Amino acid sequence: MKFRIPSIILGILLLAISFCFGHGDREVAEDIAEKTAEIAEISTKPSIVALANAMKSFRASLSSELLDAASFPLGHKESYSWTNTPPGRNSDRGGIRFGELSVDQLTLFYYVLDAFLSDDGYTKVSLITKDVETYLNKIRPGMWDPNRYHIALFGNPETDGSWGFQLDGHHLALNFLVHGDEVSIVPAFIGTEPATVNGTVVLDGERTNAFALMHSFNASQREKAIQTGRRRLQVGPGRSTDTFLNYDYSDFVGVGLKASEMNDTQKQNLRNLIKTYVYNLETEFADVWMTDVDAGLDDTYFVWIGGTTINDPIYYRVFNPAVWIEFNNEGGVGTRRGRGGRDGRDGGSRGDGLDHIHSITRSPNGKDYGIFALNHGPKTLLEHYALEDHHKTSDKLFDYSIANLKNIENRETH
Repeated sequence: MKFRIPSIILGILLLAISFCFGHGDREVAEDIAEKTAEIAEISTKPSIVALANAMKSFRASLSSELLDAASFPLGHKESYSWTNTPPGRNSDRGGIRFGELSVDQLTLFYYVLDAFLSDDGYTKVSLITKDVETYLNKIRPGMWDPNRYHIALFGNPETDGSWGFQLDGHHLALNFLVHGDEVSIVPAFIGTEPATVNGTVVLDGERTNAFALMHSFNASQREKAIQTGRRRLQVGPGRSTDTFLNYDYSDFVGVGLKASEMNDTQKQNLRNLIKTYVYNLETEFADVWMTDVDAGLDDTYFVWIGGTTINDPIYYRVFNPAVWIEFNNEGGVGTRRGRGGRDGRDGGSRGDGLDHIHSITRSPNGKDYGIFALNHGPKTLLEHYALEDHHKTSDKLFDYSIANLKNIENRETH
């Protein structure tokens, strides 16, 4: 059983720590208490009730041991413990694995996903977790396994209006939060290898809509959009923990082609590309997000790295005040081990060598994970003392690493 510190005791501990380190630092403890107080009332909105009911059914199907293993407080550091790499055979990313669930329990979890995701979003997630991972499992069972996706639950829809969950595994990490009437899905990492499985292109719109936008530009616009550099995600997944929490995106302002320099047709092409990502979320909730995107559409920057023909490996980025999108498409890794390798002779391969896709969607400038993003208990407060020079406690040690949140060097050049 997990040890839970009652909130009143935790409050006393935080207050005591603030007095030990100085009167002014009470603000840190007060901020944590304030975030806890921001848990929303339970929504009566039918669409939110439907989400809660789906999650309640899944929770009710779990044994007390599984439910306890899956459950964490809102804002717990487990929220940020995800990556795109396949979990090792004996590793534990936190939460519970698909392989620990019965067929009925796993079906109920997919009902939860179906409630949160649009038809397109659900199809992608289903293909990745079932078809794609099963395909890779036949190539190397010890590396890839559809039973190794992890579920972590945050908060409790039975008692609160703020709750969420994380699905984390190979080429998939989705972070859902319900807060009152609001629903979010960021950060959302979605990738695939191979690009085509059982005759279906897993992430088709992410690529075709990007080329439609790129091919609509004139020469001067292309000159601004196309950058040189490595085709890698700038704000992608970490090795085990999201290192880009509270990331400073300011270095990317002004890089690429600005939407205010696009004509109406090009702007619509840009919107179509953005919607491919935003509308992985159920339509009603995606509409709210897209309204925010449209409000800042003219302040969107588009960057492209790579060739401009349909068979070229590419990278692109969309930076809008309300959404950050990156896409990387290169040759296969796991599919090299298959009978057909990367040339398309195997039924799962595209045939053009572009079998390995990564994409990520975020809400920039501190909006990932929602309002509970920094509310993960006493260690947050201790990290504050260790990382801030004015406390002079930088020699403090922790049982997990503290990521450097400073902006990495932008290696792109025009």
